[in-house]
Amino acid sequence: MPSFSTVLRTALRTAATASIVAAGCASAQAEGPTAVGGSARTAGWDWLAKTNEIQTEGVVWNDRFGDGKDRWKTGGLTQSYVFPEHIFSDQNWFEDRASALELNVRALLMTPDNTAYEGVNSNDRPYAQYAAAGIYLRSTARPDLLSPTLSVQEEARIGVEVGWQGDPLPLFELQNGVHDAIGMAGDAASLANIIDSEMLVNVEGRHTWRYHLDLPDRDFEFAPFVQGSLGMRETSLRVGADIFTGKALDGRTWGADPATGAVMAGASMPRRGFNWTAFFGGDVGYVAADAFLDGGLAVSGPSVPRQEIVGRLRTGLLLEYDKVGIGFSLN
Repeated sequence: MPSFSTVLRTALRTAATASIVAAGCASAQAEGPTAVGGSARTAGWDWLAKTNEIQTEGVVWNDRFGDGKDRWKTGGLTQSYVFPEHIFSDQNWFEDRASALELNVRALLMTPDNTAYEGVNSNDRPYAQYAAAGIYLRSTARPDLLSPTLSVQEEARIGVEVGWQGDPLPLFELQNGVHDAIGMAGDAASLANIIDSEMLVNVEGRHTWRYHLDLPDRDFEFAPFVQGSLGMRETSLRVGADIFTGKALDGRTWGADPATGAVMAGASMPRRGFNWTAFFGGDVGYVAADAFLDGGLAVSGPSVPRQEIVGRLRTGLLLEYDKVGIGFSLN
């Protein structure tokens, strides 16, 4: 798996071709709070704790180059639907916490660096295709005001994902069809270098601490996190952090794409007009098992040597106007 330097080189190479793209939507329907400092921070959490509107988070990504070895994935999509607790109950599920139930669906393709080679290459990752659905409990604590302009807020997300790897998924056929439609040569997966079919179940958890600084013209947020995965698809532990700056950080949710670590912009408290958010972050992790690189779990497929310590970097920009938001990120 790539080191931090490899990830950085990949990101810079990709930036020149704009080949990793993340797009998301945010909702806003009315004027936001006019208070500043801690009162605005509390008003943002109050909106999260009281809303009964279904929120969405999504990302579509494509990696044209990759590093040809461990963590490269050719493309995929992730979509989350977040159902606030007040859809199901008049009361908050946990005291001083805003909670929600998240339904997440995603699909991704993984291809080797050398797609022209039709045999098994022990130094190049095998083909794999994967589709999954997961359900998660999300909970955000009331902000703890450390000073008139500084607060800290905890977020937690835990759940389970059930996915299917391999045939009869039609993802490679869909990819080839898109390539044909835009005039690119399609790459048919070599049957000698593809992981066999199996069901993969994983438990996922993430805990984030958001340190929020209110300034007159924009806000800053430092968000360290711990993330764990246990199961058949991947067993790993990651620690990292993201830094956000912008004009729309109060009263909103953020997600993360499991495949790439890309930041997914979620719901936002009601706002009007133009708003922007820039972010930069990264993480380092220990990966004890990875079915996509180890040749599957219960099945016996081609595998590739990998490193257990891996790193990822990301940076991006989210632009919003009233109800519409779109983001772009390099990962």
